[in-house]
Amino acid sequence: MKLNIYLAGVGGQGLVTFATILGDAAIRAGYKALIAETHGLSQRGGSIDVHVRIGDVDAPLIPKGGADVVVAFEMLEAFRAINYANENTVFIVNRRLIRPPATKQKIPSVEDLENMLRGSIKNIYVVNAYDDAIRLGNVIYENMVILGALYSIMKLGNYIPQSIIEESIKTNIKRDTDKNLKAFAQGLKYGNNNNNKP
Repeated sequence: MKLNIYLAGVGGQGLVTFATILGDAAIRAGYKALIAETHGLSQRGGSIDVHVRIGDVDAPLIPKGGADVVVAFEMLEAFRAINYANENTVFIVNRRLIRPPATKQKIPSVEDLENMLRGSIKNIYVVNAYDDAIRLGNVIYENMVILGALYSIMKLGNYIPQSIIEESIKTNIKRDTDKNLKAFAQGLKYGNNNNNKP
């Protein structure tokens, strides 16, 4: 397996935890994994991107146009990530809009943003990770819902057994482990559900 996964989101959404769990699980399954964080992680609310490279790779950063998968934890961040995509890149986009605090510009609605993304990206899955996390009791579970979506949509179970991902969640998340495992399981439905794909 060789997979380049570009994560784009906002500070506080749990991208680094997501990447750590995925990389740890890949290593446990016998693959090489490299992770690079390239934006100000201490800035809550600021843009963050994390590169996760699994398989026979030597450099930690994904080249522009080199992502196999773009995982956007927020809708505006999906647009920022387009430089890393090519015509075959799969986009997994969380149906959530976090308005930049400093902007004075009018921002389109979630519906308009989704239509714009669907109009310009061939392979796109839109997931309701925010809503799923709220139903589980806290927005902090959003990242594990998205991990479950990635795992099922990209059929990672062919390479990394689900038990290994779950073990990695238990190892790397010490609080509310059961809820995080439920969030991951909740995200698995997106790979079986074609309603979120055009």
